[in-house]
Amino acid sequence: MDTFWASDCGKQYPADVALLEEVFNGSSLSTHFIINTFQTSADQAQAAEIMRSCPDAVALVQSLYESGTLPVSQYMGSAPIDESDWTEDIVFSKVDIVVEPQNQERYADAYAKMMKKISRDVEMRSYGLGRVGFGRDRFTHWVWTGARSIPELNAITQRLTSHSVFMEFNQDVGRMRDVMNTSQNVIIKSYPRQ
Repeated sequence: MDTFWASDCGKQYPADVALLEEVFNGSSLSTHFIINTFQTSADQAQAAEIMRSCPDAVALVQSLYESGTLPVSQYMGSAPIDESDWTEDIVFSKVDIVVEPQNQERYADAYAKMMKKISRDVEMRSYGLGRVGFGRDRFTHWVWTGARSIPELNAITQRLTSHSVFMEFNQDVGRMRDVMNTSQNVIIKSYPRQ
């Protein structure tokens, strides 16, 4: 990855990218993941073209396979709720959930209101709710909370999940979602958009 992002093609890659280790992720076979954050669909299209046509990108993909990397899953989505800059954090909790279509808008609204209220009492870092667009085979949404360290993330999680507003949120919309997996993830290296 370092070689690719130091290349001419890597310098043109239109996304913030990070390699994360899945420190705890239940029974999932995945041990790491790469996140690409695009600002526009045009950026995503440009990235796809770079990955198809640039020899350095082809070499990156080939080296991943040669190193024993086994793709477990991939998905693309948007983040209708995206507070603060996740690139300033290095550790994240991630909760993969299934929310049925008829409940998605109400669930997102309730999540946004809950987090806004909790943020008055708890010093939050980055957080949000993402919606899977393509690759939706295990979950429909994911929720994340970021921090600068594992102790900070654990403290934020403790305060968040024990807050009375969180309890009210669960009573109101908790039955609208099924939790599929929870994970703790740490950034190994990031590659900011140049």
